[in-house]
Amino acid sequence: MPLIDGGAKITNYIIEKRESTRKAYAAVITQCDTCSVRVPDLAEGLEYYFRVSAENEYGIGEAVETPDPIRVSQAPTPPENITFTDVTKNSVSLAWTKPKHDGGSRVTGYVIEAQKKGTDQWAHVTTVKTLDFTVKNLNENEEYIFRIMAVNSSGRSLPRVSKPVVIKEQSSEPEFDLRGVCQKTVIAKAGDDIKVEVPVSGRPNPTVSWQKDNQALKLTQRTMIENTSTSTILIINECLRSDSGIYSMTGKNIVGSVTDSIIVKVHDVPGPPKGPIKLDKISRTFIEFSWEAPENDGGVPINNYIVEIRETASQTWVELSSLIIRTTFKATRLTTGTEYQFRVKAKNRYGTGPPLMSEAVVAAYPFKVPGPPGTPKVVTFTKDTMTIGWNEPVSDGGSEVIGYHVERKERNSIVWHRISKALVIGNLFKSTGLEDGVAYEFRVIAENIAGIGKPSKASEPMLALDPVDPPGQPVPIHVSKNAITIQWTKPEYDGGFKITGYTVEKRDLPSGRWMRANFTNIIETTFTISGLTQDESYEFRVFARNSAGATVQVNICVLDKPGPPEGPISITGVTSEQCCISWKPPKQDGGSKITHYIVEKRETSRLLWTVVEPKVQALNLKIMKLLEGNEYIFRVLPVNKFGVGEPLQSSAVVIKNPFTPPDAPKGVEVSNVKKDSMVITWEAPTNDGGTHITGYIIEKHDKEGIRWTRCNMKTVTNLTFKVTGLLENHLYEFRVSAENAAGVSEASSANVFYKALDPVFKPGPPHNPKVLDMTKSSVVLAWGKPIYDGGCEIQGYIVEACEAKAAADEWTICTPPTGVKLTRFNVENLKEKQEYKFRVCAVNKVGVGEHADVAGSILPEDKTEEPDLDIDAEFRKLVRIKAGGSLRMFIPFKGRPAPQIKWEKDGGQIKETAQTETTSSHTYLVIDKVNRADSGKYTVTAENSAGAKSETIIVKVLDTPSAPLNFKVKEITKESVTLTWEPPILDGGAKIKNYIVEKRESTRKTFSAVVTNCHKLSWKVEPLQEGCSYYFRVLAENEHGIGLPADITDPLKVSEVPQCPGKLSVVDVTKTSVSLSWEKPIHDGGSRILQYLVEMQVKGNDKWSGCANVKTLEAVISNLNPGEEYTFRVIAINEKGKSDPRTLAVPVQAKDLVFGPDVRPAFSNYSVLVGKDLQVEIPISGRPKPKVIWTKDGAALKFTTRVNISNTAHSTVLSIKEAAREDGGMYGINLSNVVGQKDATIEIITLDKPGAKYDFRVIAKNAVGTISKPSYNSGPIAALDEVEPPKFSIDPEYTQTLIVNAGDAFKLDVDVHGKPLPAIQWFKNDKELENTIRCDIKNTDYRALIIVKDALRQDGGNYTLQLTNVAGSQTAQFHVKVLDKPEYKIQICAINKLGVGEPAV
Repeated sequence: MPLIDGGAKITNYIIEKRESTRKAYAAVITQCDTCSVRVPDLAEGLEYYFRVSAENEYGIGEAVETPDPIRVSQAPTPPENITFTDVTKNSVSLAWTKPKHDGGSRVTGYVIEAQKKGTDQWAHVTTVKTLDFTVKNLNENEEYIFRIMAVNSSGRSLPRVSKPVVIKEQSSEPEFDLRGVCQKTVIAKAGDDIKVEVPVSGRPNPTVSWQKDNQALKLTQRTMIENTSTSTILIINECLRSDSGIYSMTGKNIVGSVTDSIIVKVHDVPGPPKGPIKLDKISRTFIEFSWEAPENDGGVPINNYIVEIRETASQTWVELSSLIIRTTFKATRLTTGTEYQFRVKAKNRYGTGPPLMSEAVVAAYPFKVPGPPGTPKVVTFTKDTMTIGWNEPVSDGGSEVIGYHVERKERNSIVWHRISKALVIGNLFKSTGLEDGVAYEFRVIAENIAGIGKPSKASEPMLALDPVDPPGQPVPIHVSKNAITIQWTKPEYDGGFKITGYTVEKRDLPSGRWMRANFTNIIETTFTISGLTQDESYEFRVFARNSAGATVQVNICVLDKPGPPEGPISITGVTSEQCCISWKPPKQDGGSKITHYIVEKRETSRLLWTVVEPKVQALNLKIMKLLEGNEYIFRVLPVNKFGVGEPLQSSAVVIKNPFTPPDAPKGVEVSNVKKDSMVITWEAPTNDGGTHITGYIIEKHDKEGIRWTRCNMKTVTNLTFKVTGLLENHLYEFRVSAENAAGVSEASSANVFYKALDPVFKPGPPHNPKVLDMTKSSVVLAWGKPIYDGGCEIQGYIVEACEAKAAADEWTICTPPTGVKLTRFNVENLKEKQEYKFRVCAVNKVGVGEHADVAGSILPEDKTEEPDLDIDAEFRKLVRIKAGGSLRMFIPFKGRPAPQIKWEKDGGQIKETAQTETTSSHTYLVIDKVNRADSGKYTVTAENSAGAKSETIIVKVLDTPSAPLNFKVKEITKESVTLTWEPPILDGGAKIKNYIVEKRESTRKTFSAVVTNCHKLSWKVEPLQEGCSYYFRVLAENEHGIGLPADITDPLKVSEVPQCPGKLSVVDVTKTSVSLSWEKPIHDGGSRILQYLVEMQVKGNDKWSGCANVKTLEAVISNLNPGEEYTFRVIAINEKGKSDPRTLAVPVQAKDLVFGPDVRPAFSNYSVLVGKDLQVEIPISGRPKPKVIWTKDGAALKFTTRVNISNTAHSTVLSIKEAAREDGGMYGINLSNVVGQKDATIEIITLDKPGAKYDFRVIAKNAVGTISKPSYNSGPIAALDEVEPPKFSIDPEYTQTLIVNAGDAFKLDVDVHGKPLPAIQWFKNDKELENTIRCDIKNTDYRALIIVKDALRQDGGNYTLQLTNVAGSQTAQFHVKVLDKPEYKIQICAINKLGVGEPAV
């Protein structure tokens, strides 16, 4: 309560609050009667101030306020998931996750406490800010429990207690983490360095060894291995193609050995193509060649081949083609007869490999000229013609012969003459125009595409004569046993010469040699040949000869009956009434063709031959209608036109079939009897009758019938047959017959009758009964169906039990008497700690079958079983699901006792919309309408007293990507912004294709795309409007679309810090002050210069201290210590920050300055019209202020009412009113002070009206003194100065308003004229312009130019150009309009009942 109640009772209290970021209080409770109150509805995590005011009947009193803000929060929830990441013999490493809720205030740390087993006291270990810690100095083999509490500004959370852990050295098998090696493959370019670091884990630390391609890795200066406690590193410097291969790493420790491998692929330019280069086709203008792909392709596909050519006489290679894809090429436009060489190089994306060279090859036909033809022979001849023939050349040179050339010469000549005018096609040629009686020789030359070959050998000389006709056909006129007389007629034509005689030759038939039969010349046309052998056959021929030496022959053959056919006679195809015989023709045909054969037969019991066929043209005959069982002999007689020859006789043959019907099948058996079928089997007959069995006939007999019925419609070749279509309960018997080409055998003997009925028996024992589960009072048994069901359906199973230690086996039925249908049964109500035996029997309609015992005695007891999760194979892979679909994961589990199931996502809780349900045997998770945020690792954990089992399912939702991460601005300039970001956490289940960068001016509401196909994680946005404010955002895109944007919250102004100020100079120095001036920065960074900071540094001190903040381009620094040296610098400041400083070149000493006078007139002469006023201002300087003295033409200047001088601190001014001609002349200025003096001169020219006129002429004079006549007069010339008033010319665009965008540059350009040259002045809105950083005046004698950079709105207006000389003045007007965004001036005024207050801008 207040100490002072104001003399009246406190009626109530008013409680107010305000957020720490605001300045105004808001009432929370206005009617509070107590001295405490609970303030509800505060925003968690915010800081608030509170104040309380008391109220009585006179009003509200002063408020009391909390001195510090109060954060609305509470203690956080406990940390989550304490795990042991490592345990050694004296330490344990803990890790945990953040609390689910921080209580509304940032978690500032975590308190770790430990408790040793057997004690109740918790010992403080440490307080950390991270989510892990290693507790050291623990006792080996002791058991500890740890607990962790989260701390925020409101206090500690409840503790999270870990599981007990025993401190002892852990051991684990080595393990290699190859997740950092993409697909376990490293790809490098030849020459690059390879460094692969593979994390290695294992306790104790494993030793690591490396192999390459199953061989120990050889370490060299290029190939090195570095092993650390946590990794193994493979280093290959300047890798080669030979470094490619499979690199295996093996980690070993006392626990075990693990081997893993990576593949190293080194890509390089390809090797040479595989040779040799094959010259496939060679011609005189082109060559086709081929090669094979390189054995070493450099690790990447061959893109193309490069083919080059050179003449062997040159060293220069010329590229034929560089875009060859196939391994063949045709080089064209070659020079015939030139020798070439080719080379081929393969090229891949890394470059061009070494070449493969071909052998030298000449561009010519690939074949040679043909060889010589065969020696020609004269085929026919007359007295003036000869026809010759020849054989083709043995070698055609590789190309077909296209023709021949024929040459001839006389026998006594040595000169050959070509007689074939064109190529001779074929192998005959007729030569004409021969001289009668002259002997000629011929030769032939072959030609192909390659050219003409060598000639053949010359033919035998041949006389050009008409040929002699042969003698008439010789005929035998008398034949005896050892001699023959033959006769012939004279030749009809003797060739033009008398027949001089005949020659007779003979030979033995069929293949004897020709021998001369006469030893003296035969004049007559008959001759007797003696000395012949009886019964031998001979052939004779006769030659006629004339006086020219020509001969011609005629053959004679002795004709006779043929000899016997060549044997023996072959007899085949013997059956009961026919057979086939065959023979060969006679060796001696009697000089005449065999016309036919006569075939005869006779029975061996008779002597008479009977003709079977009188005229047989073939060498075989099928003889029919023979008597079965009779024995026959056959003979064959050849016949020609001279008679019947000698016979050929066969051996005797009996006419009968060679085989018989088979015996009956045996061993007929019936099996697999069913109600509608039976299977019949039998054995083959012992005797098949001499030929193979073609099939079997199966027959059945129903006992109720009398007929046998055939069972098989098709031929049965197997020894088994299934008879179907039987009638149930009928009796059947079966028989089988065999069949061959001779007929059907007798049937097998009938067997016993079989009833068509399905057999049934008691079932066999159930299969493999076993205990599935048990408790202390029950046992669950399971078994399989019997292998044999007795031929009918199993109706149930009976389970029996017996106490194992009972004196006698007393089996008790546990199931109902009819049994159970299922193959499992739960036996209940068993005694605890009592062993039992169990057995199971199957039951069918026949009865109870044989029992099967459960192995061993069973002691019922409660079982514990570690949890096990049966994850479907699909969930072990990456689960992909489209956005908007439903994610359903069904997971069966087991464990005793029933485990508790917990679902987590990415180590935390699953989202609230996810539905989970768990039964005693399975759990499932359902998430409807999934989105990208549902991607991640889902962990399901089953835990009971026997242990825990976890499985992780990775889900990837196919959606558009989430927003990119860490989107920030890296760099801002006056016209660009550089943005950077990181890939989204969620890529939407597909690879990010590209990013889209967009911008928006702060004055607009829509974004526009800057780039839509960005493949980098940064982008420079340019060009931007300097000084404008922009929003930016970036979106990732995958195959499913464009994802969420990442943007900046506040607009960015496109500007930068300004450049440093321009030239810095000292204007004045005194003993206590320094006056500085500087120029504006060349560029203000895109943002207005707010102020300039002037800093100074005392000599000998490194510290800079600010001494002035000004908005102008000058500053006076006062209160300096006299005599001290100071260095000054100036910094420009805009809203982006400070520029680089502009530092004074040399230090300045604080003292009064003394320097000599200086005067620098702007011009050396000034012109004025007589009667006009003239004012000349000349800058001066000097300290102390110099004394100024003017002179004219060397004398002191006289001051009058028209002529006077006025001086200021920085200039001296000469004023002449109503100038007169005598005012012209040389004026001097003398400046002097205690330091020295300085002089300057200027010339004043007075311009007046023209004076007198003059006439001029010229007279020449030489060295002798002779004077020439005068020249012509020049004419009258007035003595006056030439003047011209100012003029200008401008571009037509300047006649209209010049419109310029803000930020652009513009210029005003004018050409000027005048005599004397006019003075040029620029004005804007009646104020003369001066040179600045943005406004650059570049006037010359004949041009007036002004350039304005980075135009601002205030640069718009009226510009005036003024030109002035003694002849007058001229002005030009320009109007400029600068377009810019509107600017607003905002001011705020407070209003009360008395009115409106002053505004705050």
